[in-house]
Amino acid sequence: MSHVARFFVLLLCMLAISGCWDRREVNDMAIVIAMGMDKEPDGMYRLSVQVPLVSSLGAQSGGGGGTSGNKSFYVDSAVGKTIRDANSVIQSRMSRSIYYSHHRMIVIGERLAEEGLSDALDIVARFPENRLTAYLVMSKGKAIDLLTVQPQFERFSGEAMRELIKMEAIPVSLKDVSQMLNTPGVDAFLPVLSAVDSHPKGKSKEIQFTGIAMFRKDKIVAVSKVEQISGLRWFQRTFIPFSIALPLNNKERLTFEFTKGKTDLKPVIRNGQIQFEITAYVTAVVIENMTNLDLEEEKNMVLLQNKLSQEINSSIKKTLDLMQKKRSDPIGLGIMLARHYPREWRETYRNNWNEVLPDLTFQIRSKVNVASIGQTTKNITKEEHDE
Repeated sequence: MSHVARFFVLLLCMLAISGCWDRREVNDMAIVIAMGMDKEPDGMYRLSVQVPLVSSLGAQSGGGGGTSGNKSFYVDSAVGKTIRDANSVIQSRMSRSIYYSHHRMIVIGERLAEEGLSDALDIVARFPENRLTAYLVMSKGKAIDLLTVQPQFERFSGEAMRELIKMEAIPVSLKDVSQMLNTPGVDAFLPVLSAVDSHPKGKSKEIQFTGIAMFRKDKIVAVSKVEQISGLRWFQRTFIPFSIALPLNNKERLTFEFTKGKTDLKPVIRNGQIQFEITAYVTAVVIENMTNLDLEEEKNMVLLQNKLSQEINSSIKKTLDLMQKKRSDPIGLGIMLARHYPREWRETYRNNWNEVLPDLTFQIRSKVNVASIGQTTKNITKEEHDE
């Protein structure tokens, strides 16, 4: 190889290892863990951001609310005519560039949810560093109040909210909400989180999943407690296990955990009346037996399966009744109708689906399989007492 050829090869190698011309140093960024959006009484928007204080992560205490010291995170907020305007105000007093690529939680304040989500979510979706997979929740009260809570098991309330949503609630991402707000035949819903006292005299605050917020278009129409809308769990793409206490009488009860669940929906139109045939397929395990029943006996298992089936049917009916009362469709019944009757949907129901909801009828049934009764068939304390 000639000297000239070697020179050009060397030059090409040098160009390939020239470094990152547009690099961003970690020390120059304020990495946002969670963000909150509120609507002020005067119509202004409040944006709040939760940022870890890297230099204090080794400390045992935490906090926020615009202070530092030995705190493990910092919460700052500002008010503006738009969310972007409020973001600019925060940036103007922060020595590091606000970086949103790692945020996993977006908290919506209750007032903002009442007045409409669309404007606020539009600006969030346009952030170039935004994550469509970030979870959305609604705060009972102001969003900033959840960001300033210091949980005991996590360094940051944003991380505590994310884990709680995945484990106990029904996860809803920014992408999910965007699709629900833009798809005829389904309405949006959000998990509701609240800051609650975890110790006597209010010494500490924890975050708790307290309910579901139902929307019509982009405005909230109802906030329901978890038990009032538990039937919504059976209609999700990914089933999250949960448990219930099943009473047999005034004194005896069993506790079951539902480990698997799937629901089939089939709409039928007869003489202009829409009926949905709903079948839930459920797998459950016994995790507590406070009765005298011997679960090894077939008649007792049949009894439990029938009672579980009644309980599931009742929870689904409560959810459907609430949906019809509030004229909101978080399940997506309209989507199922559009799939089975596309012409009727386009011509008759698409533009007034929320008005049609109260007139729907339902046929609900469930098929329950008790897969496990534990390591004993009877309550062991009652066995010893009988002997």
